[in-house]
Amino acid sequence: MNKNAAPSQSADVYLSVSDATRIINDTFEVQFPQLLFHGEISQLTVAQSGHLYFTVKDQGAQLSCVMWAGVARTLRFRPVAGMAVRCNGRPNVYAQSGRFQIVVQRMLEDGEGELQRKFLELKDRLDREGFFAFDRKRALPFLPKAVGLVTSKSGAVLHDMMVKIRERYPAMVVYLAETRVQGDGAAEEIAATIRRLDESKLVDVIIVARGGGSLEDLWAFNEEVVVKAVFAASVPVVSGVGHETDTTLCDLAADVRAPTPTAAAEMVVPKVTDLLARVAELERRLLDTDRWLQPIVQRVDELSMRLDARAVAVLAEARLRIKTAEAKLASIRPDKVLELLRGRIELFHGRLFRMGTAATQRLQSGVIELGERLKRALPAEKIQQNRVVVEGLYNRLGVGARRSHEAASDAVKGLELRLSSLNPQKVLERGYSIVTVNGRHIRSVDDVKVGEEMEVSIIDGVLTGAIADRSKEKKW
Repeated sequence: MNKNAAPSQSADVYLSVSDATRIINDTFEVQFPQLLFHGEISQLTVAQSGHLYFTVKDQGAQLSCVMWAGVARTLRFRPVAGMAVRCNGRPNVYAQSGRFQIVVQRMLEDGEGELQRKFLELKDRLDREGFFAFDRKRALPFLPKAVGLVTSKSGAVLHDMMVKIRERYPAMVVYLAETRVQGDGAAEEIAATIRRLDESKLVDVIIVARGGGSLEDLWAFNEEVVVKAVFAASVPVVSGVGHETDTTLCDLAADVRAPTPTAAAEMVVPKVTDLLARVAELERRLLDTDRWLQPIVQRVDELSMRLDARAVAVLAEARLRIKTAEAKLASIRPDKVLELLRGRIELFHGRLFRMGTAATQRLQSGVIELGERLKRALPAEKIQQNRVVVEGLYNRLGVGARRSHEAASDAVKGLELRLSSLNPQKVLERGYSIVTVNGRHIRSVDDVKVGEEMEVSIIDGVLTGAIADRSKEKKW
């Protein structure tokens, strides 16, 4: 046998899958006890147990990661998809699925993640202060006299926006307020440019624009100074910062947010062909009087008819009330009223007399009783003195009673005289008469017609006859 011959295949050692997995994990533990890496979180899942399952990726690769619940509870921030993080972990092969993963034992926010936290904190505070309130947002002017652009002079953004504006409305006046849109001090420069353009009173609307980029690239538009400048502008502000998926605090504070700078130009500047078509449509509608004028005329006719009907109803109601009042007046007989009043006066006179008499009798009885009591209780001289006092009081009482009776009698006589003066009979005695036609008392010549029968009441009878003529000419 050749001693240099290769060993047979049966001498190879094959490991079980479990053993192979264990050896790999042991090798990772020795070679990479701590693996440091950074990237962006994606596909984050929080299990009911509290464990975090997520992927950390960059442009070229991705790593499956797991963080046990006990470690996750020590985090000082809440991981979210899209957040940039730095991780410390241990490589591992999950035996049940054979999936390679990193067991993360520590995780920190990295760069943009810190910016994301600052973004959310500032957003919440400014929102509470009312800088993003929807009810304060203003509508864009239909056709601005001039448009102000706050953007960088370099780059494709300005070119694309001007192309779109000239395409839609070639005669539109555009003022460029150049500013830096990235880097240290850019936020203050953007805010100052917005204020300067607003104070110039040259434009009806302002567009704040910048191309897309990372959160760090767009950070100048998340600064509080920019938000306050947009909020304080006296004209509407359109924010066209970044791409459609980018959202800045400038977008939230602006009156209108556009998904891109070019879209902002389209929102602000109308298309001249659309304007001409709209003008033609309005002219056509203006000439179509059957469409807008006739309904107005019809409405006026309707209101006129309703007014006429209401006037007729009011007049009829007034006439009915006058007739009712006349009927009530005709039913009142002055002699009956006087008789009723005279009866009430006599009733009151009798009651007053009886009351005075009863009061006098009660006082007399009281005086007699007191005299008797004094005779029994006092010596003779005292009785004599008191008798004199009592007699004086009695005399004064009698005088007062008589005066009260006389005053009441005078009042009754006065009322009788007033009633007598109101008696129509007295008027007739002075030579006047009362004229009635068909039971109506006549106050004017307009109340009668020639030929109607009339009755003339005088002091000693009634005269009847037909009306031969009527005239408003006075004979005295």
